[in-house]
Amino acid sequence: MATTSSQVPSAIRTKTFVERWYFTGMAIVMLIVSIAGFAPAIVHPDGRRAPLTLLATAHGIVFLAWLLLFLAQSLLVATRRVGWHRRLGFASVGLLALMIPLGFGTTAAMVRRGFDLSGDSHVSAQPLIVEGKVTTLDAATASVFNFGSLLEFTLLAIAAIGYRRRPEVHKRLMLFANIELMGSPIQHLIGHIPRIVLTPAKVSIPFAVFLLAAVARDYLVAKRIRPLTAALAIALFLSLPLEGAVIGPSAAWHHLAAWLAR
Repeated sequence: MATTSSQVPSAIRTKTFVERWYFTGMAIVMLIVSIAGFAPAIVHPDGRRAPLTLLATAHGIVFLAWLLLFLAQSLLVATRRVGWHRRLGFASVGLLALMIPLGFGTTAAMVRRGFDLSGDSHVSAQPLIVEGKVTTLDAATASVFNFGSLLEFTLLAIAAIGYRRRPEVHKRLMLFANIELMGSPIQHLIGHIPRIVLTPAKVSIPFAVFLLAAVARDYLVAKRIRPLTAALAIALFLSLPLEGAVIGPSAAWHHLAAWLAR
């Protein structure tokens, strides 16, 4: 009986801790992954293919501001400052209005020039072959991940704002919107590793960890997985192989990418 009674408070403490601090922890992890993915090419620009453009700089600053806002909002909820959380929520609308055109413009610019600026994403106008393996993607094929992520992020973020009066739905939609942003920094992070052939499969593994963390939160807090969480996790996970193996290499997508970047 003593063992059972001691386990119950422990389970309650775990549930309370996860419920209160999970989103703050995820926001911190997302910031760390993003900085680790993009900072090396900025701090040590010797391996860059071209200097940072004003467009790419603005894109990076605004996306970083969005992740910082997510951290601030998570901290406000964790510390029970819900009123400030709601007031600051209006800033997300303004940032979102900047992120969509900047994300689109940055990807379109990559397609037009035929390569990524940093070289981390292994996007090149001419295929590079190492030990018999193609280690680069052409810009049109690679752009499917950027355009796809931007579309999915936009839909989820707008839906999250629309459901702001339903906290359980709102926070899940916003969480998955931010997880969708992690594909690019993960790609850059893996791209720093020498002699690694960057593929959608390699990106999908750490990306899946973020998705599993969202699923795990549901179980730890409620001992069940909500249908919305499961549906979003499955859909976002399947989007990577669909984009990488089916849509990206197709002639139809290459024509569409060229039209979008015109």
